[in-house]
Amino acid sequence: MMDENKLLLAGLEDKYDRFIARNYLVTTDFFNLSQQAVVRGFLDGHKDVQAFLYGGYAEAERRQVVFVPDYLQVEDEEELIEYFRQNPEECPLAALDLTHGAAGGGAGRKTLTHRDYLGSLLGEGIRREKLGDIIVSERGAQVVTTAEMAEYLAAHYGKAGRVSLTAQVLPIGEIMPEISHRDIVTFTVSSPRLDTIVASVFHVSRKDAVSAISQGRVFVNEREVVKPDFSLKGGEKIVFRGKGKAIYQGAEGVSRKGKTYVSVEVYRG
Repeated sequence: MMDENKLLLAGLEDKYDRFIARNYLVTTDFFNLSQQAVVRGFLDGHKDVQAFLYGGYAEAERRQVVFVPDYLQVEDEEELIEYFRQNPEECPLAALDLTHGAAGGGAGRKTLTHRDYLGSLLGEGIRREKLGDIIVSERGAQVVTTAEMAEYLAAHYGKAGRVSLTAQVLPIGEIMPEISHRDIVTFTVSSPRLDTIVASVFHVSRKDAVSAISQGRVFVNEREVVKPDFSLKGGEKIVFRGKGKAIYQGAEGVSRKGKTYVSVEVYRG
């Protein structure tokens, strides 16, 4: 992992140097949440330039770094998203829009999963770091990738498993984020420690929650948190890799036994 982080940082430094030398928009490959934790440390140490984590839309999990020249006049990721929405010809990303046809007598129309799409794309020789989020719906999927890659895939990619796909390239502003079902759950805790909330929300033991946090598998507001006793205040987004995500809404009151009622908005499916 240390060697991987060194390579990641070396690549970022190269992109930074290129940006400083030429002052035009420079982008990296896509990073997962763990890699973004390393990236944020780099960005915190390079505040002399405008650089943002950008995945095409506000809730994106896989993101690239975009080094932004001053003439774009954007101050944060939200403004960058809006700028590219209004100026799609300048956006480095696009959406590969996939719709599936019938296969096997109509079977499979609703059975394709994120894994199916990802597996078939990797089978085409596309590296994972060249792909952003894959947003699956009943009609198909949308894949966030670079504008050049989207054009290539639209011309050459047409099947996931036995299911035929129709592909077209859409401006990133037409991405349709997955509509997640969310449930509000309320329970009591002795204190709003991260390990306690994670164990209760994601139905794992306290021991497993502590282990996952210590291993860097839990993120709070998109930052890796490795301290199980990290205290939550309210409003934090929690992502447990491989398990799901939730919004900790905060304390709701105190029980007769002195425990704290907390409320959490949990994403389902």
